[in-house]
Amino acid sequence: MFENITIKYFHPDFKLGVQDIRNVWLLVGKPVKLYTGLHRGNLVFWLPGSGKRISYKTLKKGLIKKTIIIRQPLELLPF
Repeated sequence: MFENITIKYFHPDFKLGVQDIRNVWLLVGKPVKLYTGLHRGNLVFWLPGSGKRISYKTLKKGLIKKTIIIRQPLELLPF
């Protein structure tokens, strides 16, 4: 079984897709969901295992409207 994720906006420089304001995906190779948080009152996103933050304000400047569908395998619990 697969889960369909619809990306509504795309940032071509960062190769990031925005599903909604809390869900941002890195679209290089296998799609990776970025962590979401607040830093000094600003909404920021960062890669798992990385300290580099991308603010929503910076991300918003280069977004283009583009629909991309990602099919992720659904991981069910064994019990």
